[in-house]
Amino acid sequence: MQPSLLQRMSLQRLRLPDAAKPAWLREASALVYPGPNDPAAWRAFVDASVRFAKRHLPAEVADALAGFYAPDGPDALLIENLPVDPILPAPPSDGKRPASKAAVSESVIAGLIEQHAAIVTYSNEKAGAPIHEITPVEGLEHQVSSTGRVPFACHTDAAFLAPRFSPRGLLLFGLLNEPNAHTAVLPLDRILEAATPALVRSLEQPIFRHPSPSSFEVAAAVVGPIVWRDSRGIARIAVQTHAVQPAVGEAHGEEARGAIAQLRALLDTLETERVVLRPGDALLFKNDRVLHGRDAFTGERWLQRAYFTDSLAPFREHAGAPEDAFVFDAARLL
Repeated sequence: MQPSLLQRMSLQRLRLPDAAKPAWLREASALVYPGPNDPAAWRAFVDASVRFAKRHLPAEVADALAGFYAPDGPDALLIENLPVDPILPAPPSDGKRPASKAAVSESVIAGLIEQHAAIVTYSNEKAGAPIHEITPVEGLEHQVSSTGRVPFACHTDAAFLAPRFSPRGLLLFGLLNEPNAHTAVLPLDRILEAATPALVRSLEQPIFRHPSPSSFEVAAAVVGPIVWRDSRGIARIAVQTHAVQPAVGEAHGEEARGAIAQLRALLDTLETERVVLRPGDALLFKNDRVLHGRDAFTGERWLQRAYFTDSLAPFREHAGAPEDAFVFDAARLL
């Protein structure tokens, strides 16, 4: 049965019991994190991580996790108190995973995703790393991206890619959050409920230019709508609210400019769910059903991020990639 509007708009929160953590932590600590250039080692790491997650997640949490990945499941889920590395190195100021870091958080992330979906990554972003380090990068702190400290308005990731090749969802995992900085979560249903019918009609028109974000080392853009309906009539969204533009040469340029301005103004009035991701907290959400962002912050904050999708088969087929590939050139997916 499809959840009600209120259920889809509310963030479900669960907590791993303390008693479930020590054995999971011990097993995950024995793993070695592989690089993106060794698909066989990555597969072995993922398979072990899935076994650990299945073994240590209590039934209530496991059922909620399975429900999240179901087609009609909730749009977001927060699982608190998961195992995390007992000793962390300093947050990487270059944005790259420290070689001295243990693989506990990465194993937990892989275990939560790969039971029901597949981690996907792009060679043009974060050097193709399956799991991204989200922390301020020296020299890029004022960039409106995952590398900065400045406000990052609510948005979806990889909006410049076609829906079938953009991340179906994201997992954000807390490692360090000294300033208790919030992650803002805003369900699409809340936007549609507040928007005027005229604005929704404009957002559904293919009159917007979606440029590739600064985190991708590829210069590209696609023209399309901001909001659309899938084959089952479910509303979906793709937008970088700070960067979306009217399509160049589009006859409906005035309509597009007005819709962008109205959308930004509307988002400023809507109350988001504000989540403080503490060490061991995992926030999962559907990338085409939930916008996310953050306020400006100071101090040390280090999250990890993984993209996931329902199936890698369309990626592999379109890119002509081998059957074990999980890293894709975004330029070949346009």
